[in-house]
Amino acid sequence: MKRLIEAEFQRIWINKKTRILLMLIILDTILSCIFRLKCPSGSYDAKNYTVALNSLNFSPFIYQEVSLILLYIVLPIIFIDSMNYEQIAGAFRMYMIRPYKKYEFMISKWISLVLTTFILIFVVFIISTIFGYLFMPKVSTVTFYNIQHKFNASGALLYIVKFYMIQLLVLLSILSIASIISVTISNSVISILSVIGSIAILTHFTNVFEFLWRNVKYGFYTLGHTVPASEHIAVLALIVCGLVMGIVIWIKKDYLY
Repeated sequence: MKRLIEAEFQRIWINKKTRILLMLIILDTILSCIFRLKCPSGSYDAKNYTVALNSLNFSPFIYQEVSLILLYIVLPIIFIDSMNYEQIAGAFRMYMIRPYKKYEFMISKWISLVLTTFILIFVVFIISTIFGYLFMPKVSTVTFYNIQHKFNASGALLYIVKFYMIQLLVLLSILSIASIISVTISNSVISILSVIGSIAILTHFTNVFEFLWRNVKYGFYTLGHTVPASEHIAVLALIVCGLVMGIVIWIKKDYLY
């Protein structure tokens, strides 16, 4: 299993497309930082930009700018490229002769893609945090949405780490959608468009999946304890169901080739 994960992770990052998308994320993060330096206001709900940005609260609001590209361009491409690789390369039959359980291949892809997703948002976190400390107005304490007490530098950093962990969960729900689509649609372009379309449909026709679109709001509101339990259940259910359904379809599809 470890070798499967290592091989899949290497394949993801050997892919020139992944490295280009990483550079896109880095560039977008830097440009977003510069933009917010010139317009130093943020919003907890992406509507009312009344939050004064400073050295301690800067990073989450930069993620707000970058997350659109992550959600709708970068991650759908990386997820589908990885999940669809065997079908595109015509290597699906190779699984039948390798000494692993069929489900292990899907799990190895999931773990590799989770690590890749973590790296991408960690890059955003590092760049925006360093930029904030260097260039934004220096403060010793800061407040966040619906929390009465003030955070010092270490408290604010811990809050932001929690915020990014919540964002990672949201992105994993995108991975679950991509898992199901990738094993049912072999064409990469159609699969990517289907992932994007699925996000749009889920967010526009039901409030339960609003976190897919208003992911930054979901992060702030979760930490501010104002998110209904139904949304948390929806996040976890989407992740688990996507993984299980992806594995089941993957195993059945294996017999069809």
